Amino acid sequence: MFKKVVYSLMTAALLVVSFSGTVFAAEGDHPELVKARGEVIAVDPAAGKFRLEKSDGTVLTVFVTEKTTFRGLESLEEMQVGWHAGIAAREDSNGKLWAVAVIAGETSDVLKVHGKVTDVNTSAGKYSIEKPDGTKMTFFVDERTRYGGQISSLEDLQEGWQAGISYKEQGEGKLITLALIAGTAPELVKAQGKVTSVNANGGMFEITTPDGVDKLFYVDENTRYQGQLSSLAEMQVGWQAGVTAKVGEDGQLNAVMVIAGTRPEPIRAQGIIKNVSPGAGKFQLEKSDGTVLSVYVDENTNYRGQVVNFDDLDKGMRAGIVAIENKDGKLIARLVIAGDPRPERPEGERPEGERPEGERPERIRPDGERPTPEPEFPLDVQPADPLT
Repeated sequence: MFKKVVYSLMTAALLVVSFSGTVFAAEGDHPELVKARGEVIAVDPAAGKFRLEKSDGTVLTVFVTEKTTFRGLESLEEMQVGWHAGIAAREDSNGKLWAVAVIAGETSDVLKVHGKVTDVNTSAGKYSIEKPDGTKMTFFVDERTRYGGQISSLEDLQEGWQAGISYKEQGEGKLITLALIAGTAPELVKAQGKVTSVNANGGMFEITTPDGVDKLFYVDENTRYQGQLSSLAEMQVGWQAGVTAKVGEDGQLNAVMVIAGTRPEPIRAQGIIKNVSPGAGKFQLEKSDGTVLSVYVDENTNYRGQVVNFDDLDKGMRAGIVAIENKDGKLIARLVIAGDPRPERPEGERPEGERPEGERPERIRPDGERPTPEPEFPLDVQPADPLT
């Protein structure tokens, strides 16, 4: 079964490759292209341009020409403020963005799901998956379906693989695939501990786990870094490190992700979720004093309460977080506890035996100290090591 990190990457990939669902397949992998997605905040067909606000607040002005390819709409005249859009554009010497492709539309009817492929029928243009809860679903593909991961067509799909799907429901409950990302996932090893040696020139470092086991990891140009370092050269002996690695054929541990640094102080907060931004992997939490926090999640975020992943978070939910602040000042959640708030009782009504406000007796411990007030939301659950 795919690990949690792979599910997270699939969800992110589905958002990247679609307007919530359609890839820039025709453009291919062109590093010279500027690619962005966000919300349309202004459209000026007469001037041949529109403005796109990204999830981080950056606003781009995008120009179109007769060569621009549109998907989800026929021309700029059809575009509407409030739509979600993705662009692939070239930047000229004056800094203007000229769209090569524009994908836009209203995404409220786009759904997403993931699961294990149980059947593939290429002649009928359909396949089936089994969700983690055991539910089975059948999907159809057409000429507009886009593919990613280890497949480029339905013929490449294999039973037993894991798949992430973006789809729409048509008449009579027929499910049409917009984007399909599927493949196998390599077995990953995770470890955490104290850095005991670093050989930047040799591309390796060693950690000692809490149970006293020494583990040697190798890095390469594909290794990603988070925390207080951006390369192995910045790692220091004595730091705490969390490592995700692939096991090579010779047993060598090749680091895929390294998170390392001094142990950060966890930040705890609770409040009401005011907004959820799937494309940015974040949500906004309004505390009782009116302060609004932007909270980001990643593949190491744990979920409790009435939610099991980021997709379950919804505006209006009550949530508590345990987070760390990264080097860029972003709050990265290590634990999110969320659920629907309890319904308010009519004034004056309370369960039998409950004391009115102000009548609760004060509790004093035997040592004479007053206990710390209990939080309104259960944040006493200890998350995994913040660095991992």
